[in-house]
Amino acid sequence: MPLRSTELMLRRCMIKLIRRKKLENITVAEICEKAQIGKRTFYRYYKDKYALFEDTYIQEFYNKLEITEDLFHYDVYERIIEQMSTDKAFFRHAIASKEQNGFWELISDLIYPLACNLLTRDPYIDKAKEYYIRRDIEILLHHIEEWILGGFKQTPAEVVQFMRLCNALHGKWQYQISMQHTPDEFSMDKFINNEW
Repeated sequence: MPLRSTELMLRRCMIKLIRRKKLENITVAEICEKAQIGKRTFYRYYKDKYALFEDTYIQEFYNKLEITEDLFHYDVYERIIEQMSTDKAFFRHAIASKEQNGFWELISDLIYPLACNLLTRDPYIDKAKEYYIRRDIEILLHHIEEWILGGFKQTPAEVVQFMRLCNALHGKWQYQISMQHTPDEFSMDKFINNEW
């Protein structure tokens, strides 16, 4: 079987399995059985199930989002969330994969360079910048997880707007608290009307 068709078949098997259960509960033996190939063939293409999962997500989902480096990262978030709403069974189980080489790490590594483009390139603050961006992405994933576990009730645009509000308020309140000021009271209306 040619390389591309074997990889495609393995990715399709991974999608079918993830729609039914979490990545941590899937074995290479199960993937091979579903794909009707031997383990030696599997390992010719992928070092483990995590490598297959990463390739599956990137090739079958992420690359179809048409994300460019100049895209505002909240627009990237919205595209990712919109895509998640089109394959709820897959992403309900994928989002549960928080371990090393899991979905959270994969999304973080894909989004990190896009978010970095917004900030200054001062080497002195690189550590602080990295902490801020990684924390922002982690919070994004928590919001997405809550949205998925809550049954996908809000639209992707509503989820992203709420995440933007949370981040904006967090930044403002962090500044006020660090300067020993009382944090302002706030509302969604004030956020939408840009009343800072």
